[in-house]
Amino acid sequence: MIFSEDDRAKFEKARECWICQKPFEGSDDKVRDHCHFSRQFRGAAHKKCNLLFRKPKHVPVIFHNLSGYDSHLFIKNLGKTQGQIDCIPNNEEKYISFSKSANDDKKFKYKIRFVDSFKFMSSSLDKLVKNLEPDQFKNLKEPLNC
Repeated sequence: MIFSEDDRAKFEKARECWICQKPFEGSDDKVRDHCHFSRQFRGAAHKKCNLLFRKPKHVPVIFHNLSGYDSHLFIKNLGKTQGQIDCIPNNEEKYISFSKSANDDKKFKYKIRFVDSFKFMSSSLDKLVKNLEPDQFKNLKEPLNC
């Protein structure tokens, strides 16, 4: 974990969990939470909140109308590297979803899951976007916080 002197001061000063916003009940309930990707300190958290706040087991890659696109080409290229491919086929050339799992030097297991959003929202992206209010694009305007 990357833990600077400023982070140490913030941790010592914290009186509530940065995840659930509730106060700490005792000194043994407070732990240092950090991002497992960037290793950056995020804040003081309850032990339970910290344990439940885990990184996802897979990284979703969402395509709108993936099955209508050349998804079989993705499958062919994913098969060129080590790892297991799992898929939910619609037919021989069209897939609803497929995943690639791999081990990186046996230390880190990761999974990439490709999903067809059209199967869940069967309308054009243009029509779907028109249903949103400008404030609903908030997460596209802000930087990623691990």
